[in-house]
Amino acid sequence: MMFTPFLLAFIGASTSASTYSPHGVKAEEAGRLGHSVAHPEESKNTDDYSLSTFPTIKYGTAWKKEKTADFVYNAIQAGFRHIDTACQPKHYSEDGVGEGWTRAVRDLGLSRNDVWLQTKYTSLNGQDPSRVPYDVEASLEERVRQSLVKSLHNLKTNYIDSLVMHGLEQSWEDSFIVWRTFESFVDEGKVGQIGISNCYEADAVRYLYENARIKPAVIQNRFYGDTGYDTEVRSFCQEQGIEYQSFWTLGANRHFLGNERVKEFAAEKNLSPETLLYAFVMALGITPLDGTTSKVHAAEDMALLARVKRGEKIFASYEEMNEFADILGIPDWEANEEL
Repeated sequence: MMFTPFLLAFIGASTSASTYSPHGVKAEEAGRLGHSVAHPEESKNTDDYSLSTFPTIKYGTAWKKEKTADFVYNAIQAGFRHIDTACQPKHYSEDGVGEGWTRAVRDLGLSRNDVWLQTKYTSLNGQDPSRVPYDVEASLEERVRQSLVKSLHNLKTNYIDSLVMHGLEQSWEDSFIVWRTFESFVDEGKVGQIGISNCYEADAVRYLYENARIKPAVIQNRFYGDTGYDTEVRSFCQEQGIEYQSFWTLGANRHFLGNERVKEFAAEKNLSPETLLYAFVMALGITPLDGTTSKVHAAEDMALLARVKRGEKIFASYEEMNEFADILGIPDWEANEEL
């Protein structure tokens, strides 16, 4: 399998951050287990890297309702520059994201180019029937187009950095109607890259990739034991240079956060169990979505990212990686094979 480009920053020799070509849920809970000992002041200087460098931690905005704008504002103030949302009023306040990022950018003296926005098209079966953001009687292609128009309006922007299908449609024919429409958005310069979420079958990911004119740049899935931690899907993503984004990273893995060895090792590294888990998944080449509503935890998470981008070695060896993979419960996993 392909070696994770920035793994050396976690386990051995330092390396520069990798870059990628753009065409290559549940939010994380506010409550956090354990006590962090990371220093929030270390979260500074995360802006010294391009928005297209890895690793990153993206801010997740699901389930935040009327508080979305303030939480997004606080996240950007803390150092987050990548924001994930969806045109799905049932679970997201996309307009709140638009209000939050624009207010934060204004107050920080930044610009639109300093923030990376990702949103999703959600099919009818994922919408609240009373709050569908497009005409339910329109053709599928037109619904996708109306959704993008709504997202651009809500997010107060004239382009979307990353547009993701919230899931496959009920048939491949319909899925490719959505995908071809996404491809047209890229052609028109309205969208930078496209991807898919909630797609857990490696064969389905492979089929989409092989039949897409513009290849998926993102796969966003729940990261948990019920899917075997997406071992096959992540392997394919690494082989093809696709960014794998994880959600429910903390909430689905409380057994890891509560493990005594994890707590001990985290304390040795001046981390919390939560930030150690983020460090671990980033070492696997995963981009975690982080939906914290705490200013303190946001600062801690950005402090971790700054340490990693400076080349600090979080894990000393493959043996340590193997140990924590075993605690997490990744099946049949060995670092020298996975990485």
